[in-house]
Amino acid sequence: MSVFFNVCIAVIILGFATFTNATPIERHVFAVSANNGGTDRPILRYAKTDAKSFVAVLSEMGGVQKNNAILLHEPSIKKLKQEFDQLDRRILESKKNGARQELLVYYSGHADDQGLHLGSEIYPWSDLRKRIDAMNASVKIAVIDACGSGAITRMKGGVAVPAFMVDASSDMNGYAFITSSTQNEASQESDRLQGSFFTHSLVSGLRGAGDASGDGKVTLSEAYQFAFNETLQKTQTTLGGAQHPSRDMNLTGTGDVVITDIRNTTAGLILDEKMEGRLFIRDDQNRLVAELQKISGRSLELGLPAGVYKVQMVIPEHNFVCDVKLKEGRKEKLSNQKFSRVELSKTVSRGDVATDTTKKERRRRVTFNFIDIEDQPRIGSQFGVIMTSAEDEMAGSQFSLLLNKSRKEYSGVQLSVVGNLAQKMDGIQVSTVYNIAQNLDGIQISSGLNQLKEKSNGAQIGSINLTSDTLKGIQIGAINGANTVNSQIGSINWAKKSNLQISSINHASNVDIQIGSVNNAKNIGKVQVGVVNVAQKNDGRSVGVINICSNCKKAPIGLINIVGNGVWSFSATVDESANFIANIRLGTAAFYTIFETSRSFNYNEGEFDKGMASGLGFGTQFGRYDTHFDLDFMTLLDYKNWSPSKIGSFDMDMDEDFNLHYRVRLGATYKVFKGFGLMGGINANVVTEGSLSQVHIQPKGKYHAEWHIAGRDVRVWPGLYAGLVFGKF
Repeated sequence: MSVFFNVCIAVIILGFATFTNATPIERHVFAVSANNGGTDRPILRYAKTDAKSFVAVLSEMGGVQKNNAILLHEPSIKKLKQEFDQLDRRILESKKNGARQELLVYYSGHADDQGLHLGSEIYPWSDLRKRIDAMNASVKIAVIDACGSGAITRMKGGVAVPAFMVDASSDMNGYAFITSSTQNEASQESDRLQGSFFTHSLVSGLRGAGDASGDGKVTLSEAYQFAFNETLQKTQTTLGGAQHPSRDMNLTGTGDVVITDIRNTTAGLILDEKMEGRLFIRDDQNRLVAELQKISGRSLELGLPAGVYKVQMVIPEHNFVCDVKLKEGRKEKLSNQKFSRVELSKTVSRGDVATDTTKKERRRRVTFNFIDIEDQPRIGSQFGVIMTSAEDEMAGSQFSLLLNKSRKEYSGVQLSVVGNLAQKMDGIQVSTVYNIAQNLDGIQISSGLNQLKEKSNGAQIGSINLTSDTLKGIQIGAINGANTVNSQIGSINWAKKSNLQISSINHASNVDIQIGSVNNAKNIGKVQVGVVNVAQKNDGRSVGVINICSNCKKAPIGLINIVGNGVWSFSATVDESANFIANIRLGTAAFYTIFETSRSFNYNEGEFDKGMASGLGFGTQFGRYDTHFDLDFMTLLDYKNWSPSKIGSFDMDMDEDFNLHYRVRLGATYKVFKGFGLMGGINANVVTEGSLSQVHIQPKGKYHAEWHIAGRDVRVWPGLYAGLVFGKF
């Protein structure tokens, strides 16, 4: 009895220690989408949508925090590598805090047996695999939804092993690659699904449809098997042919694998055990968010965000629908009794049946009317003398004199003399007065106004271009305004955030590069180039005639540099020739400009001479601010007989009116108290041009030398200076 008791106590203590010592997990998801696979490949429509869906389900149910989710659309290979490197550094830093790092990489777009097609570039499978293998995460998972993606698993051979994405008590390590098709197969997308067959099936499985064990958790093996069966079933009768997902896993360790946990969702839908049939679940935007074959005998729970959904259940020759409202903190149970029967023929045109009904949904036709209005999905063209309107989804073109309008998804070209309106568009809008789109992947061209209201990709070319949200592209026009935009080229540019602005007047809260006559920004990342540059904070460089910066990381380059955290001082000194010198320094300790004027005092006469020396130069400080050493170089015009009327005169004679005076000064400044200091040092003077006997600034004593070089008289002498300085130095 005592032995049994001791064994029980030991087991309890061991279990408690294992539980308390469980290593926390930090998950990262890196999703990449690319609709454009090069000039010889069709533009995809739903790659970005698929990536968003994948990230959404992992953020809602897979333990991925918002700041650990990356979405990258249409990247170059260089950009993709940079993002991989940056993420790897983050993972390595987080790893130091003791948390287990797990990474999911997702790609949706074009590919072949060579690699990923990112626009005109190809990222080889071998390079992608090596980069993912080299990531500092303990577990690396790659999900590739692209044609021929099975090539990445064929490199080492696909082997079915236990699932991974372990919970906090496991010590699993290794990698897994999941692909939407084999090496020689096409991966397909569907207008009915508004996404790819594979990703749609995978996401449905992760939301709970793939929970074969009924434990409220979905492992990778369960999600993969569900996606495999669903993808194969949906593609057996398509033109692209049957599509077989594949996998390659190499994982070691112990523990169970969980990708999503339905039990932790704040809202959900519980399907009664007696329900049986093909289920389609759509949100309030009529988007298909989940699809599955429900079998009777056990209940099934799906994790969904709070909202209103329409659930359709199809069994042979029968069709049932039900509206469901999911609330935060509640899970709604759905049974057969809550469905209403409808005629199956009524749902065919809406695409709510299990088969892909793209051809039935979008009728191919071309119409011409005075006012052409289409309320059915269409593939073709609309010609309207006054206007055209597409009330449902359309792929094709609209032409009219007054107005083209599309209320749902539109793919193609809108061409109008006056204006174009679109809700969600992939294509081109061309008009003379205005183009307005809620969301656009394409180009707006107008001699008047172009406006985008939501996140878009492409270009705006017009007199006035406005984007209320984010435009991943370029604006070219007289006036450009955007919340966030990659590039702006015009006469006046305004943006909260931009990578590049080129214009006469540029204004931005955060911008990397500004090039223009007048540039103004709150934060500069790289460079400002212009006549006048103004910035509150500049981490780069300002190059211009006038540079004004509250806080500069690097020294601006210009004639007048006013830097809040730099040098702005006034000094009054006297030198060895009894010249009283006043100068102003503006810039930073590394580089400042100097504006100077001086006059010589004649002690014998008791008054200032008629001459004056004025000019400008530049300098640098050694050491810190306040007490320091400094080195200056000045170029001065030495007027022999100065008068205000001669300033700015274009008919001054070099020999009769002024000489050129060059001076190098090395000295030290000592801070007495804040804003006041003493300065002094040595200098070297060179005067050339004209008659040296007429020079205003003359050396005292015999310590000078004179030469005649290349037809010019040159006088050189050393000197001293001392005086006071005021301001920031």
